[in-house]
Amino acid sequence: MNSTKRNILYIGIGLLVLFILFLILGIHEKPIIFELKKPSNPFTANSKDSIKMDSVLTLEDINKDTSNILPHDTSGRERVLLIGDSQLEGLRRPVYNYCTLNNHDLVASILWYGSSTKVWGESDTLSYFLNKYKPTYLFIAIGLNELFVTDMDNRKEYVNKIITSIKKFGVKYFWIGPAAWKQDKGITNLLAEMNGVFFYPSHKLKLKRAKDKMHPSKDGAKIWMDSVATYVTSLRKYGLNLSIKKDTVLKIENSPLIIIAQEK
Repeated sequence: MNSTKRNILYIGIGLLVLFILFLILGIHEKPIIFELKKPSNPFTANSKDSIKMDSVLTLEDINKDTSNILPHDTSGRERVLLIGDSQLEGLRRPVYNYCTLNNHDLVASILWYGSSTKVWGESDTLSYFLNKYKPTYLFIAIGLNELFVTDMDNRKEYVNKIITSIKKFGVKYFWIGPAAWKQDKGITNLLAEMNGVFFYPSHKLKLKRAKDKMHPSKDGAKIWMDSVATYVTSLRKYGLNLSIKKDTVLKIENSPLIIIAQEK
C-alpha cells in the first residue's frame, strides 16, 4: 500500500471515530461533572453587611408593587442557578423542564450531598459559583439535613451569611423549603422568617417518597416543583415566570450537574 492510500485510510478511520464519538454524545445526557471543590476561604460578613429583618419582602409589599427591590424583569430570559443538598436529585429535572419551557436557561445545578446552611454560610462556595455562572436568578434547596438541629441562633447567622452573599452579588433568589418527612425542630420556621415571601413551605405538601422514605420520589418531586412554580410565578416581577407547564419530559442538555465533595 503506497503512502497516499495509507493516508486516506487513516483519515477515514479518524472521521469514523469522530462520528461514533458525536453519536454517543448525542444519545446520552450531559455528563455529570465532578468538581471536587472543598469549602475553603471562610466567608465572613461584616456587621454592616447584616440583613435586617425589616428588609424581608412580604406579600403586602408584592401587592403594593413597591419599587426597585429587585432589578430583573421576569418577562425576559433568565439565567437560573440551582444549588442545594440531596434534594436536587429529584428537583433538577422538573426545574430544568420549567426553565426550558419558559425560555430560561438552567445554567448549572450545584449538588452538595449532606450540606447545610452551616457549610454554605461558612465557606466561599456560593460566591464562587455565583461568580462562575453569573446567574440572574438563584434557586436554593437547603435545609433537609437540619430538620433535627436545635441551635437556631447559629442557624440564623449561617442563613444571614448566605443571604448577604446573594445580596452582594445582586441576584434574585428563592428558597425552596425542605421537603421534610417528619416534624422539624425549628429550621423551617427560621427559613420562612428570614426569607419572607421568597420562601416556599414544602413541608406542607404530601409527597410520595423514594425508597429511603425521606426524599421525594420522582413523581413526588414533579408535583413539588409544580407547586413551587405556581407560587414563584405569582410573585410577578419579584419572582420568575414559570407559567408554561407541559408533561413532556425534556432531555437535559447544556446544563451541567456539579457534585461537590464532602470536606474530610
